[in-house]
Amino acid sequence: MADQRPGAPGGTVRTDHPDEHRVEVEERGSFSFARCSCGWFAPGRRSRDKSRRDAAGHLLETGAEVA
Repeated sequence: MADQRPGAPGGTVRTDHPDEHRVEVEERGSFSFARCSCGWFAPGRRSRDKSRRDAAGHLLETGAEVA
């Protein structure tokens, strides 16, 4: 079975806007997952809506603006 998890966060430090959180929802096969530029990621979901809610929840937890 193929690994459906996003790649591990790389050890690089962002210098452009290190406190900025950019989330996106990606799809791999029948699963989607949310991940953020800070290295956070949510587990794979079959529901895109649940992945979007995971992303929005992360932004709320970090105090970032929800677009």
